[in-house]
Amino acid sequence: MRKLTPLALVSLLLLAGCSQAPAAEPGSYAAMSAGSVAACEAYKGGEAVDQIKVEGAFGEEPTTTFPTPLVGTGIETKVISAGTGGKLVGNQRVALHFTGYNASTGKQFQGSEFGTEDYIIQDIMVDSIPNFCKALTGVEVGSRVAVLLDAENAHQGQGVESLAIGPDDSIVFIFDVVDAYLQRAVGEAKAPVAGLPTVILAPNGQPGIQIPVGDAPTEFERSVLIEGSGAEIAIGDTVVVHYSGWTWEGEQFDSSWENMAPTSFQVSAESVIQGFVQSLEGIKIGSQVVAVIPPELGYGDTAQGSIPAGSTLIFVIDVLGKE
Repeated sequence: MRKLTPLALVSLLLLAGCSQAPAAEPGSYAAMSAGSVAACEAYKGGEAVDQIKVEGAFGEEPTTTFPTPLVGTGIETKVISAGTGGKLVGNQRVALHFTGYNASTGKQFQGSEFGTEDYIIQDIMVDSIPNFCKALTGVEVGSRVAVLLDAENAHQGQGVESLAIGPDDSIVFIFDVVDAYLQRAVGEAKAPVAGLPTVILAPNGQPGIQIPVGDAPTEFERSVLIEGSGAEIAIGDTVVVHYSGWTWEGEQFDSSWENMAPTSFQVSAESVIQGFVQSLEGIKIGSQVVAVIPPELGYGDTAQGSIPAGSTLIFVIDVLGKE
């Protein structure tokens, strides 16, 4: 799969009858995210988006028609076909197939290859532009939806000249929601291990630490603080995580939380330091771990940015899913 290059200012730019929905499979996104608090208000429909007609099944190239120019109010979403894979809750990473149209002209300006694994990875964050968080929160994984964004919510009224999108043009997206990843670690809290840093969580899940008095451990150590119920991480997997890193002296040198989006990478020594690989191998999706990494499993005697040579590193990692 690929992560789409942003479009200038556009950041890609049923229940049936009365039957009861089947229980979510344990360890699935639907099961693990069930208690998550939505970061954005749930999507809303509208008279304008209802004029969009979409033919074709989920996973197939859609055929889309709508009157032009089509102008809505704010952000309007229409569920074309509903999935059952768990609701999107915002402030998370999602996998999407999409096609985008200029709502004034009806012309398609970009799209992915439906029916393939060449989908896009998109972070739907609070107050992002385009505001996909508000457009997609509450939509179930496995759904096909039409989204109409007015000019302000699509590109802040600036237009995107390279895509022939004018300052007053609204945008229509058709999304197939292929997959979603957790906001934060979810699962069973575990007792902390004596001698390791204490982790303190902000309401949104961002970690802080208290480092014990004394010298840093000389051996690699890790402790599961929250045990998730998802699949185990194996060497070679591409994972989606939130993480923060500190030196043993308490200096934070990196944090995906402060970068306002999770990150993904392959669990291998070719992609990350060996200590990070050991921190994740065998850990279940949904878990949070704290790991202490000695220099020989980190950056050794070489300084790395703000990390001094010979540093013992501390990482707190939330395992959000696998791509």
